[in-house]
Amino acid sequence: MGITSTSHWHWDHIGAPSTFPTTTDLVVGPGFKDAFCPGYPARKDSPILESDCRGRRLIEIDFSKSCLDIGQMKAHDYFGDGSFYILDAPGHALGHICALVRTTSSPDTFVFLAGDAIHHAAELRPSTYLPIPSSISPNPLTPLDLAGSFCPGHILDDLQSSRGIEPGQAFLNPLLGLSVPDAISTIRKVQELDCSGNIFVLFSHDTHAPKVIDFFPKSINHWKEKGWAHLAKWSFLQDFEQYIKSSVMQDGES
Repeated sequence: MGITSTSHWHWDHIGAPSTFPTTTDLVVGPGFKDAFCPGYPARKDSPILESDCRGRRLIEIDFSKSCLDIGQMKAHDYFGDGSFYILDAPGHALGHICALVRTTSSPDTFVFLAGDAIHHAAELRPSTYLPIPSSISPNPLTPLDLAGSFCPGHILDDLQSSRGIEPGQAFLNPLLGLSVPDAISTIRKVQELDCSGNIFVLFSHDTHAPKVIDFFPKSINHWKEKGWAHLAKWSFLQDFEQYIKSSVMQDGES
């Protein structure tokens, strides 16, 4: 393996780079070196280990030198062949980056690895570019006889309006981060990519997509023909199941 990349420095994402051979480069986001290197114990306040960086190339992406944008996100074509892009995604943590990985050509399809730019799909959806469908099928909820085989979208619109949220806005906004305004701005940029039928957005703490996709060593390259993005996109609505069921019952009684 030639490179390993971490979205940011938090303990649940940095992993254990020292377990890779020193020929494996470690790719990080802006400000990482100044903030954390050379690592603990040489730097007592560092959250990374000195052994993680020792003897290997530590490559910090400088987006100020990049002339490439993907949507509204500053991007770096790492190999120069359009197979792997690293994107600037500030807000959650210092130096947070995302990745856009090509999965097929003709047609061009990609997986967008969002890291912790998003913690729950309700921060991402719905959006101006991807509004709530009038019906969602297959039904992302557990069996709901009252609603048949689809989830009625108007119930979710009512949920939004009851909370004073305009159509086309996500259910939730992030509340924690190094810079919450930057975190929200990054999510808005990801929303532009999320509406593409050729981009599958995955993020680290998603509890629903793992029920749909295959895991390594199986391949994710044929996610589109397998319909994984379609199945996963609104599956987070399971977290609002109690509200939706009660609303459907109220509609039936009115």
